[in-house]
Amino acid sequence: MRVETTGVSAQLINSNFVRKIEDGQIKQAQSEGSAFIRSKLRQTSFAREILPPIVLADDELDRDEFTDLPKKIIEKEPDSKATFVTFKGTGERTWFSGPRYAVYFGKIESQRFTKSKFELMTYQNDIRKILTDNSVKDMSDIEDGKFIETCDAIVSGVGDQDISIAGSLDADKVVQALKAQIERKIPIGKILMTKSLYYDVLKLAATSVGDPIASRHYDDGVEEEEKLWGIPVVTTIKKDIVPENVFWLFGPENYLGNFFLLQDATLFIKQEADIIEFWSYSAPGIGIGNNYAMTKVTLT
Repeated sequence: MRVETTGVSAQLINSNFVRKIEDGQIKQAQSEGSAFIRSKLRQTSFAREILPPIVLADDELDRDEFTDLPKKIIEKEPDSKATFVTFKGTGERTWFSGPRYAVYFGKIESQRFTKSKFELMTYQNDIRKILTDNSVKDMSDIEDGKFIETCDAIVSGVGDQDISIAGSLDADKVVQALKAQIERKIPIGKILMTKSLYYDVLKLAATSVGDPIASRHYDDGVEEEEKLWGIPVVTTIKKDIVPENVFWLFGPENYLGNFFLLQDATLFIKQEADIIEFWSYSAPGIGIGNNYAMTKVTLT
């Protein structure tokens, strides 16, 4: 875990940042920026909380027969059944096949920031924090947007997975969604909702959530809670991706899919004369292996 030194001015940090580039220590400067970036990205991407990413090594990739695009082939468990037979009988004989699906990768890249090294050293703010605020959050928005876009395409128009319920958030609405997913024989892993919808829990009566929980919400707020009705909750402020009147139920990771990384968020630096150019990029791949492992609930 990287700990910033206190009492050091931002100008000095920026000057050292430039000096390392000048001295040919570009890899070290990239490494420092990348460590800071990766930590921030994990905090801001809700897709990574639902599907924790795994970094793949080169030898773990699979080749595509038609293109040079990298991919990862994932095996799904084959379906099976049992039957009752007499003592002289035998079970049904069948040839089984293991279904598979492929996870393909793409690249997410931030804006390319260009600055004279002389101007860079005059900044009163730590330039690495500017990088995280301006580029890393944008990159996580792309990850989350593509994740929800894929989930929306899967559940759209599917009766028991695209549910509309009249009214505001309460226990009855959540139970209705939970039952719909459990009836598909998919356990509940996590709930995703906006922070503003999450705050509606403060309005729930003690008869709905229990006296101790209502008392804790009154004293500490819902920020101290990690679960609702025993289910882990992931909250987001990205209302342009997850509307305020929508919440999602997702199955556990091993029922839902995979999040792979060819490369996590990395800072790249290039210098020509006094001009320094830097940007960050990553190469993620998200695959949904079970179309039934999610439920979208819209409160109308």
